[in-house]
Amino acid sequence: MALNRLEPVRLSWLDPLILLGAIALLFLGLGDYPLYEPHEGHFAGVAREMLLRGDWLTPYLNGAPYLNKPPLLYWAIAVSYKVFGINEFAARLPLALGGGWGVFMVWQWGRELGSAVTGRVAALMLASACGWFIFTHQLLIDLLLSSLLLTAYYCLWKITLVPRNWLYRLGFWLLLGLIILAKGPFMLVFPAIALLVLSVIYSPGRIWQGLAPGFGIPLLLLLVLPWAIAIERANPGFWQYFIANENLERLADRRYPPDYAVSQISALGYIGITLVWALPWSLVLPQTLVHTWASLQQSRQEQASGLILLAIAALLPVVLFLPFSSRLIYYSLPSLPPLMLLTALWWTGGQARRGVATAGGRTLAAVTLIAVAVVVVLALWQLPTALNLEFPQLESLKMPIALSFSIGAALAGGLLLRQQPLASWLTLLLGMAIAYYFIIQGFVAFAEMRSSQSLITQAEAELPESTIWVFEGSRELGAAGAMSFYLNPEGERFPQFPTLDPGWVWGQGDRAYRIVYVLTDAGESRKLPAFPGPTPPYHLSAEELQRFWESNFPVVFVTDFLRDDNDAEDPLTRNLPNNPGEPLLVIGSRHLYGNPAARWNSNP
Repeated sequence: MALNRLEPVRLSWLDPLILLGAIALLFLGLGDYPLYEPHEGHFAGVAREMLLRGDWLTPYLNGAPYLNKPPLLYWAIAVSYKVFGINEFAARLPLALGGGWGVFMVWQWGRELGSAVTGRVAALMLASACGWFIFTHQLLIDLLLSSLLLTAYYCLWKITLVPRNWLYRLGFWLLLGLIILAKGPFMLVFPAIALLVLSVIYSPGRIWQGLAPGFGIPLLLLLVLPWAIAIERANPGFWQYFIANENLERLADRRYPPDYAVSQISALGYIGITLVWALPWSLVLPQTLVHTWASLQQSRQEQASGLILLAIAALLPVVLFLPFSSRLIYYSLPSLPPLMLLTALWWTGGQARRGVATAGGRTLAAVTLIAVAVVVVLALWQLPTALNLEFPQLESLKMPIALSFSIGAALAGGLLLRQQPLASWLTLLLGMAIAYYFIIQGFVAFAEMRSSQSLITQAEAELPESTIWVFEGSRELGAAGAMSFYLNPEGERFPQFPTLDPGWVWGQGDRAYRIVYVLTDAGESRKLPAFPGPTPPYHLSAEELQRFWESNFPVVFVTDFLRDDNDAEDPLTRNLPNNPGEPLLVIGSRHLYGNPAARWNSNP
């Protein structure tokens, strides 16, 4: 026997207004700054080469197969390029849409599990959560994965309520397939644990009857197997490499090369960064936990199953990765949507299904907003100094970020005390939008540190198209991919002869595009990936670099921007060719050197 179905909540004119406003916040400044390297260069570069090569099966980066991720995000970005052209906005658009879908889902689930107001509050909380905003503006799979997981949990919850509904059954299995295509089959451990817990609580027979695995498993295989078989045929050894090196070895912190070290974090830091991603709403986490526990004791069965799923969804990304030293700072992102929804349920806990917030509940929410305003000002003012995280680029932005959010939160709290909830939330949203505008300016300010765009733009204005570009290398190949991206975003040339100049590879048909050579022997911290298949065309030894350097070809050499300046065994001069001369350009930590054929009359 299925759980009772919750009655639908009537849609108000406020809902689309608040929902669209919350989602619009995620699109703020999406294309205002260049690709951050190496991670954004990786995803944006692979999607670009899909178009240049006309190959939507094998991911290519810098002219060679790049076989460390499934294709879903690559496909989404490539489609976006097709519509909007190859640029930063188009590259980040799929993640913003994925973030917007997550906002929609917490709105929908909040309406059904709590009230109409719960849905509105949940949407605003998720859109304004620090991590959700930041990672809609940074190309990584985990935010897209977060929205897919949340939707799968929602479908699983609906199956417990209406097990005969084919829409949720179909949606659940399709979402499992998309999760595999987004980040691989190991991510199914999250919905599998949730399913196991629900089965123990609510009878395995009833849950599995609703899931209809006899229908769902073939559907899942139909979605995933064609790609899985095709990628292995095109790249023999892909699955062994992907499962062993990119999953099991990564989990054990033995992945080759260990290019994720820059994002690794301690166990205590992992918990701390999760709270940072949930700011400002993590400041009311204790109240949320107490309310969730109390609600589980008092809720009807259909509500309790939703609360259990949300609690599992919020805890798993933290608990599962906590024992592993390979945990990265963004692995806890899937916790944000369920955590924001539970926080919204606490925030609106004084409301009946059809009622309005009680005076006591409204007063508590208002006081919380005002307290959050004070805490944020103090945190942004003093926390960077206390943690030795001072950045000159952010010094002028620190107080505008703190004040815009805090004034918005304080005014929102005052309006809530005056029984004006709509004006309160709109004021808060406006304050958050202004704060996040300044955060975007922070991304712009850091661009010279984390992007090669400026260096390439200035150098390309002085160099001929025949210039050979060589990169010292860094912890990830995505940096070279970003350089190739900016050398020629549209990436096409129609060679007049059957052979290509050095630094070019064939694309689709008779077209060619530029790549960046990368040193293969530049030090332990710059190991190149060893994907199955032939040697990539971008491989270049120090000896080969020297031959190019002494040739008549114009050649430029760019140093590693992620070099550890405190490592005495890795000086800036370590991998320079003989007779490098003075750098032609120095932008941030990148130094660009040129051989005699490439030098121009400029001041470094």
